[in-house]
Amino acid sequence: MVTFFFDDKVNLSVLHQYLNDSVDIQGFWNYVPLVYCIKSPLNATELTHKLTPFFAAGFVVAEINPQNLDGRLPAGQTAWQWFYQPPTPKHTLLGGLGSLLEVYPSTKK
Repeated sequence: MVTFFFDDKVNLSVLHQYLNDSVDIQGFWNYVPLVYCIKSPLNATELTHKLTPFFAAGFVVAEINPQNLDGRLPAGQTAWQWFYQPPTPKHTLLGGLGSLLEVYPSTKK
């Protein structure tokens, strides 16, 4: 999971493109604004290194344990299934990004 501080230096469109194009990212989920759940073979330190150029103000990378996971998600069962499925090429669920780009249109560069 990656979550971050949002400021005018964060370009969500470029981040989204990296997550879609990088061979290090097997899929990602973004139904909660500023929270990305990412499937990657990289560990937290390696992923932090790759993501550092995207965030000036700071961010957190944490491993999610699917055996100890719960909550309420806007996509319901579809979102929960994503956590338990093995990674497939660019199996991505979006929700938070699109709405955030509308809230912060100045991030479109």
